[in-house]
Amino acid sequence: MQNNLESYYHRSRLIIKYWENALSAAESEELEAWIDASEENQLLFAELSKEATLKEELKQMGNYYPQQAWKKIQAARKERKQVPWAGVVATLIMLLLAITLKWCYLREALPADKKTENRGTSR
Repeated sequence: MQNNLESYYHRSRLIIKYWENALSAAESEELEAWIDASEENQLLFAELSKEATLKEELKQMGNYYPQQAWKKIQAARKERKQVPWAGVVATLIMLLLAITLKWCYLREALPADKKTENRGTSR
């Protein structure tokens, strides 16, 4: 998938250079080969080359700040990695307390029940 993204990015850079009249001879040949490769590519290039589409795309590109976007992504990743340790510890303490109380209750209740059972069987 990374290779596809790099390929799309490369083609988009070629198209932008085409719009800016900044293509080298080799890049021009590469872009023409891509356009001629399929009807879908021809339609896409024609759509992207329309003046209204071009203006809108350039406007959107002007609003994009890669450094700020990357900082937001990194901040989101850091937030996701943080574990609420206080909640985890409190939950474990409550679980251990519940198990301990249940064990103590059963331990005290069990001998009383055994005493009652033993009375009926004694001679």
